[in-house]
Amino acid sequence: MNWEDVIEEYGLLIERKLEEVLNKTIKDAERYHQFISKAYTSLREFALRRGKRIASCSTLLTYKGYTGVVDEKILTVCSGIEIYRHSILIHDDLVDMDETRRGGKTIHKIFTKGFDKRFGEGVAVFLGNIAYSLAVQTVMGSGFSKNKVDEAVRLLLEGYKEVNESQILDLLFEYKNNVDVNEWRIMASKRAASLFKVTMVMGGMLGDAPLEDLELLKNAAVNIGYAFDIQDDIIDTFASEEQYGRNVCRDMILGKKPLHVVYTLRSQNPEAVNVFKNVKSKDKLTPEDVENIRRVIRITGGFDNAKKDLKKHAEEARKSISMTSMKSDVKDFFNHLISYIETSLDWYK
Repeated sequence: MNWEDVIEEYGLLIERKLEEVLNKTIKDAERYHQFISKAYTSLREFALRRGKRIASCSTLLTYKGYTGVVDEKILTVCSGIEIYRHSILIHDDLVDMDETRRGGKTIHKIFTKGFDKRFGEGVAVFLGNIAYSLAVQTVMGSGFSKNKVDEAVRLLLEGYKEVNESQILDLLFEYKNNVDVNEWRIMASKRAASLFKVTMVMGGMLGDAPLEDLELLKNAAVNIGYAFDIQDDIIDTFASEEQYGRNVCRDMILGKKPLHVVYTLRSQNPEAVNVFKNVKSKDKLTPEDVENIRRVIRITGGFDNAKKDLKKHAEEARKSISMTSMKSDVKDFFNHLISYIETSLDWYK
């Protein structure tokens, strides 16, 4: 079974539990106020849109790698991980002014309809906060021992702080022209790296992994996160709109500084500087804009340098996974996931 089939199988189990958790939340809200129930219904629809569920499946599979089982307790925790992840996405979409995610409207756009922009954005702020609270409550009610629940919640709290610190820096970089590679690494160390660290270490901790394995899982997770960020950012730039599901090169309009753009700008190529300056703050890029962006990233070595860094992180992640005492089938899953992240950029030569 390849890694995508594994994700599909366990992702469906997690989705069922997630729907169960959110249905109860909606039912409880109906006794309070109809509009709050509507807000939770929108959260359920948003969270249940089909995605790969990589974050929550990482928790489940790491747990299975040490226990050999998938039980109701870990499925409940995984539903909490999904709610946690979507609490972050709601705010991320709002700050980035995105209108769609996975084929549907973002939360702030859903609640703009029939009201106005301020109302939609306000609801997104509050609903994102509520989603984080629901995630914590869900993990706390999973049935694990108090000591394990306390540690799981501590991981969520730390991860949530880290990802918000990262988002601040990501936003700051939009207004800076001289971001260097080390500064990008500092920012990215608390982005996808933080999410994978929370999910994989939590699965290992709940599954009674040895302390030395928790350190290995942490190192693997951070490196998977770096690789995932580099891949995801390059896809935003180089995938077609049909492949990506929304407007490509959106990061360039906002003035974001993904690693391949940092490398491009550090080359001090005058044409590259002008290309990025000209596209920033446009409402929509023309096909010529997109082609110019892709061309200067290639000719300055931005693409190749970022790809080399991804490969280094992938190799470090594989090394740490191999040293754990997880069951071989789970090791195989993570190795195949890492290889997918690494080789997917070969599509954009």
